[in-house]
Amino acid sequence: MFQAITNFFKKKEKKENSSVAIPVYNDGLDETFLFDFKNYSSGYRGNSGYITVGNNPDMESPNVSQKVEEKTIKVQVKPKDVLHELETVPTPFNLVGLEDKINILKAKSDLITQHYAKREVTALIERLENRKQYVRFKSYFGDFQNTTDEKIDDLLMKHNLVMKTADIFIPEFPDDAIQTMTTYTKKLDLLCGKKPVFYVIAEPDKFRTAYEKRDPILLVQSPFGFYWQILGAWDETMILLGDL
Repeated sequence: MFQAITNFFKKKEKKENSSVAIPVYNDGLDETFLFDFKNYSSGYRGNSGYITVGNNPDMESPNVSQKVEEKTIKVQVKPKDVLHELETVPTPFNLVGLEDKINILKAKSDLITQHYAKREVTALIERLENRKQYVRFKSYFGDFQNTTDEKIDDLLMKHNLVMKTADIFIPEFPDDAIQTMTTYTKKLDLLCGKKPVFYVIAEPDKFRTAYEKRDPILLVQSPFGFYWQILGAWDETMILLGDL
């Protein structure tokens, strides 16, 4: 049963002409961006609030086990110091039976009447359509390591860290980080004409202080499924995951 949560959303009208400008936060409804699966909740995902990726990137039979949060003392750390603890996964899809998966999801979409659930399935179809061009863009997107909501949640439960959109950090990002984000934005535009959704993992107080040195982990939502790509972490300079 789908659950209406219309009061959660504020639809924003954006018209941006530059395809290379680093995009800012979107609420999952702005069509100039990829669908933001973290900030979009519908009953289709059940009680978890997230679509699981892992072994089921195509959401064909969502079965999410509930995690029981235990009261633990979270460790105070700098995000870049625990980047190696953020577990990664292989590219969580293959191209076998791609058209069949797309057709099945289109059939499901035709049967759904609840707006938010329909938007979610449509967004997944869009990402599966992007996979048709994966071989062409693999040399770029394949360089980044992947992770999932589950792996990120495990890290956040262990350490005193939070995950939010990257906007407040952009003015202080080092040149390497800005270049990485700009290039990713250009490549995504070539792939599907959309803008990427960037997030950071940082210490909670760093989101409340606008002008203070921060050292976050930078992630972006993949254009090929509901999972994440890790772009790096840094203090004064960018630390690429492959350099660790």
